[in-house]
Amino acid sequence: MSWRIGIDTGGTFTDLVAINVEDGRRFFHKVHSTPHDPGEALCNGIIEMCAREGLDRAEIDHLIHGSTVATNAVLERKGARTAFLTTEGFRDVLIIQRQNRPRLYDLRGRRPKSIVPRSLIFEVPERILCDGTIETPLDLRSLDAVISLLRAGKIESIAVGLLNSYVNPAHECAVRELLLHHLPGTKVCLSHEVVRSQGEYERFSTCVINSYVQPKMQSYLERLKSSLSQKFLPSSLFIMKSNGGMTTAAVAGERSVETLLSGPAGGVVAGVRLAAETGRSDLITADIGGTSFDVSVIHGGKMGYSSRSDISGLAINVPMIDIHTVGAGGGSIGWIDAGGALRVGPQSAGAVPGPVCYGRGGIEPTVTDANLVLGRIAARSSLAGGMDLDLAAARRAIETRLASRLGLGVEETAEGMIRVVNARMTAAIRKLTVERGHDPARFSLCMFGGAGALHGAELADEMGLAEVIVPVLPGVFSAVGLLISEMREEQLQTWLRPLDASAVSDLAGRFASLEHEAGGRLGLKADGEKLHRLDRRLQLRYQGQSHALTVDLPDGPLQIQAVAALFHEAHRRLFGYAFADEPVEIVALWAVVTLRERKSVTPPYSPETSPARIGQRDVFLHGKKVEAAVYRRFSLSAGAVIDGPAVIEQPDTTTWVPPSHEATVDPFGNLVLRVATAPRVP
Repeated sequence: MSWRIGIDTGGTFTDLVAINVEDGRRFFHKVHSTPHDPGEALCNGIIEMCAREGLDRAEIDHLIHGSTVATNAVLERKGARTAFLTTEGFRDVLIIQRQNRPRLYDLRGRRPKSIVPRSLIFEVPERILCDGTIETPLDLRSLDAVISLLRAGKIESIAVGLLNSYVNPAHECAVRELLLHHLPGTKVCLSHEVVRSQGEYERFSTCVINSYVQPKMQSYLERLKSSLSQKFLPSSLFIMKSNGGMTTAAVAGERSVETLLSGPAGGVVAGVRLAAETGRSDLITADIGGTSFDVSVIHGGKMGYSSRSDISGLAINVPMIDIHTVGAGGGSIGWIDAGGALRVGPQSAGAVPGPVCYGRGGIEPTVTDANLVLGRIAARSSLAGGMDLDLAAARRAIETRLASRLGLGVEETAEGMIRVVNARMTAAIRKLTVERGHDPARFSLCMFGGAGALHGAELADEMGLAEVIVPVLPGVFSAVGLLISEMREEQLQTWLRPLDASAVSDLAGRFASLEHEAGGRLGLKADGEKLHRLDRRLQLRYQGQSHALTVDLPDGPLQIQAVAALFHEAHRRLFGYAFADEPVEIVALWAVVTLRERKSVTPPYSPETSPARIGQRDVFLHGKKVEAAVYRRFSLSAGAVIDGPAVIEQPDTTTWVPPSHEATVDPFGNLVLRVATAPRVP
């Protein structure tokens, strides 16, 4: 037998899913996350799941881990003590950033602070031009004083970002050699090795972030592998990356910036599989976890990608799945602002202390507490091995912290919390649909995460979506995505050329070079059997524009007209117009190398034989109580139709079916929620 285990570390729970690659059997488990050491929950969860399900640890093939270590280090500003070396005259690039304002009409708005203070940014006399020629030779002797300051400042990591190094990296390499000679043991990160594209601020920022989180990520992975070995667990550890592929722990340690959206990426990968299985080419994936709401768009059966994003207001220029995140989850805290208005999030109770009803020391009312008070979730929960939720404590927290100050009842306040947090979520969905030229009504909404199925129907109603898909294992859906991800590496490089015949003729050779470089990180040999797939993308723009759009290229030889047509269509979809007669230019090449691996089978859905309906309970809705039937999810057979109001329970989450809605079990076991009077999507 060969088992793989996917582990998604979240803000409140750590989710584990084990799958047998031969027969498709699956087991899952949830444990409370351990923020002080995420590896503790990971190891304990594996041991508990193996003991509960009778799995032999020796039969576990490998582990795939979605980690929040790098993300939390940036968000909490708890990375390594980092210095930055840059070209003379460019010391303030990280401070100035871009000229756009983070909040256009906020006169008091401030840019996010650089994670490297100005006192730890040093200049190096040198200059390389945009064509790679050296205008000012590198003066290594000028670094003697800098090295002394770095040594005295007990610097743990050094980022080096020199002008135009993505064209000619000679000076950056020479600086690293000198630094490693005089400061052995210090991590040195070069910008051209992380990002090979134009844009000083984005390249420098990405390099600095990688340098900032690298020591912490490497230390965590080393401790984790040691703990796995001590507990006789497999040490073949793979890490999920932000691009939807996985990589080895060694590569993840070196290129830590690529793991910043590690966990949420797994949910999108699982969404692509679900879209293919159910024949839904347009799908919005929405993950409601303990601390955040992560939304992404699958269009035409493909996930969206971006080469530029940001975290905590800081630019990142590495390929990643296009995911928009807001602070709205089950642990989001309800509070009253200075104007007396009810607000929810982005602050979260997290794993410690967690929602008040968990009985782990929490005192601030959260979205989970509100759902419990409203009757949408039961006081007895099977999460994390079984929990008794404290309804009285949740009511007391909402009453004392919110309801008494608002002059409302406890249930009314709880319902207000749900409406407020739902508004934050719909705004996030609009960000990736309406603002990107997509009509939300054409999409299905795939809800997952521990709280996703509780909010899905209401979000769909607000957005005008016809249906909501709740996967078989929504509470651990991102961990399922980790298990079906593939080994993947990407390489992006600036290549400014007009889109003409000569450029197109050179593309094959250019992509071959990028393919070789990305494949090297996967251990592929140039003369070996081709066990991988190459996907090619181009970043294009009209001449005179400053922003580029990414288009996926078809396999085979390229034609100018076909490539230009792809760009015109992408521009028309996003902006509503295109200039078919205007010249187009290439900005960058983007190569994606994916290993071909054996796919694990998906077992057919087979319901349990126990009764599906297990009772009813009162649910507070629109200011009054309604009686909702309660069902056991895994006892519902394919084709079953449940009329709302209803609550459908399962070990990893609960689904809320409002009045005038119905839930149908499709042949794959997914729940499909629709307004009962609406025509059904085939």
